[in-house]
Amino acid sequence: MTKKAPEETRAKLIQAAVAIIVGQGVAQLSLSAVAQAAQVSKGGLLHHFPTKEALLNGIDDRSTQIWRQRLDEALAKEPEGQPGRWSRAYIHACFERDPEEQELLRAIARIMSIYPPLIERWRTIYDQMWAEVGDDGLPPGRALSIQAACDGIWIGDLIEVAVIPASQLAAVRADLMRLSYV
Repeated sequence: MTKKAPEETRAKLIQAAVAIIVGQGVAQLSLSAVAQAAQVSKGGLLHHFPTKEALLNGIDDRSTQIWRQRLDEALAKEPEGQPGRWSRAYIHACFERDPEEQELLRAIARIMSIYPPLIERWRTIYDQMWAEVGDDGLPPGRALSIQAACDGIWIGDLIEVAVIPASQLAAVRADLMRLSYV
């Protein structure tokens, strides 16, 4: 029997936790339930996540890692020094989420209702992003308007309340892209 790579086990535990949170609700999340769903021993889980809070932070870390990687990839495709570069990258990153990230974000939305430290972590992330937006070279307020529109779209989709049909979403994205040019 071969031993699994630690990263693989960690990912499996996060996936199991996300599935429980999204499928059954955050109240059903326990370390025992995650270990059982991931088919990992309780000791194996505790090696990676010694507490429930560590697991919740691990879910957020994974989501943040995916998001930042996608945003950085989108930024790399935009020419440096062009006004609106950051806004265009943000639009691409928001509209091109993969299913894994979507589930992570759905879990995070539910986690925030019971775990206030996660809200503080996200405030810090947004403070950093707003600093980047401020240097985007667009007229005052435009980059923030683009970011707010993108955030509203993905948050509406995330909480499954204001889901814009795909046929209309393409038009919204095109309009936001037009706004990202001076």
